[in-house]
Amino acid sequence: MPLGLPLILFACAPVEPPAPIAPVDAGTVTAQVPEPDAAPAESAQALHFAWEATAPEPSDDGGVMHATAPALLDALENSEDAGSALSLEPSLSQSVSVGASTEALPGEEEPQVITESEVPVLELGPDGEPLIDAEEPATGTDALAQADTDGLDGGSPAVVGTDGDEDVVAEAPLTDVDAGMEPYAIPYAPDAGSLRVRRSIAVRSEPRQDSPSLGTVAQDMRVRWKGAMRGPDCETWVEIEPRGWVCERYLEQNFREPRVRPLPRLEEGALTPGIYARVVGHRVRAYPSLALARRKRQGVLLKGSVTVKLLGQVKVGRRTFWRTSDGQYFEARVLREHRPSDFSGLDAEALASLPMPFGWAQSRTAPRTDVVVRKAPDASAERETVLPPRTLVSVRELSPDGQWVRIAEDHWVARDDLHVAWPLASPSIVEPGARWLDVDLEAQTLIAYEGDRPVYATLISSGKPGTDTPEGLFRIWVKFAEADMTGTMGSASYRVATVPWTMFFEGDFALHTAYWHDRFGEPVSHGCINLAPRDARALYGWTTPEVPTGWSMAHATPADPGTWVRIRGQAHEAPKKRRKSAPVVATVRDL
Repeated sequence: MPLGLPLILFACAPVEPPAPIAPVDAGTVTAQVPEPDAAPAESAQALHFAWEATAPEPSDDGGVMHATAPALLDALENSEDAGSALSLEPSLSQSVSVGASTEALPGEEEPQVITESEVPVLELGPDGEPLIDAEEPATGTDALAQADTDGLDGGSPAVVGTDGDEDVVAEAPLTDVDAGMEPYAIPYAPDAGSLRVRRSIAVRSEPRQDSPSLGTVAQDMRVRWKGAMRGPDCETWVEIEPRGWVCERYLEQNFREPRVRPLPRLEEGALTPGIYARVVGHRVRAYPSLALARRKRQGVLLKGSVTVKLLGQVKVGRRTFWRTSDGQYFEARVLREHRPSDFSGLDAEALASLPMPFGWAQSRTAPRTDVVVRKAPDASAERETVLPPRTLVSVRELSPDGQWVRIAEDHWVARDDLHVAWPLASPSIVEPGARWLDVDLEAQTLIAYEGDRPVYATLISSGKPGTDTPEGLFRIWVKFAEADMTGTMGSASYRVATVPWTMFFEGDFALHTAYWHDRFGEPVSHGCINLAPRDARALYGWTTPEVPTGWSMAHATPADPGTWVRIRGQAHEAPKKRRKSAPVVATVRDL
């Protein structure tokens, strides 16, 4: 099945959102508990010390095996800019299969029937196939179709195909003279307003093909130029703004002014850059064109669990077909929509109005039920009130046994019903005032800092016990606007379309959007750190390496090193309740 995005093999697989729970928008503080008075720093430190002292003993489950970034970079040194990247499991990159999966993703909320009014109707051309406006800049799919593959991680984003509507650019042969020459400046003054990028292509740090890649500029962006040089393997290397070099054969002069747009493209008010759907039903096939879909010819039988991004719909008589971002066609009856979470964390302004530490009230054993507040630190004490899930509360005092937290006068909440954001000093390796992330696996929280000042805080979903998120101090080493992800769940495979705002920090482990669930505050992934869409977008723009506008990915460099990420603690899985009438069919780990 042709794809138009980097394909990332992950050790993590999607989970389903539970029933909606009360969100807390960034910048909004709920006033459902008495206004707390701010505790002094010494008190906060004492509380954290007592919290740690009464924490349960960590288990030793062996963690999760993961590849290191340098090893994965070495494996991809010789890959071509527009070719296929190395894959840890190449068989998963070829979705021709002998079966079809009807199983839902683990823990997944029942996907909804797609609301047709939310998806644009595609205009048909004279040949009966949908028209694509050539003036529109590439979508996330097109923008990444030929993405640079140098330095990708072991969950390798792999370019395995395109929509076929790009310009074909012939590679210039490498001559013996060119192979040894040193680049030198040449006159360059094109009679143009901008240079259009003919296809998504790697931006090099120097005017030579073997120089490190800075990232990928997306197809159809119109860029400015600074100058040019003659160099090996390219007659004219063009220096583009804001940085880097691109061979002129991938550019064309354009009379219009420069135009670049943020990627992925996001409609105003939207949570995610598109509508996502899961393929359901038995022996489902994907078709390469509308005509073949109508006749049910030459369809590819899908394997495992497949999630797609919808581009538009076409009505033919009483039948409706959906076109996906990778150019495939499905009948509407085999697709069900994922509804992304509208939860978001707290920005700097909201955090400035809160005392530290604070927490989200959300039960670990029953995350979607109200949290009970008692008048004393005892399970048998009188009930004072209940709090909706994810209510913000202050942390004032810990009971002597460490099992209860006072959030206001005569208001006590069980320790396991709180996800506390603890203010901590930056690691010594982080430069004063620098940006860094602190991930607490036990609390399932993430705090973004500038120096020792928290500027963003939210709930996350990390790896569940047995498929743990690695602990340690890492740096974000590559960021993708969007990327397809594939992997295995036991003996079955999965493919998840265009996961937006993805930030790799260690091998194939990443912080990324999870548009398929709303279980933030619970460890449900297969090792990655899941973020709600708003949180992922905010952190993608805040962290380094910076991704220039119009670029679909960027590597960390010595001049623009990646943001530090400290991951600590250990996730604890909530005890499962026994149900006599509901036998276990299968268990699968989640992305």
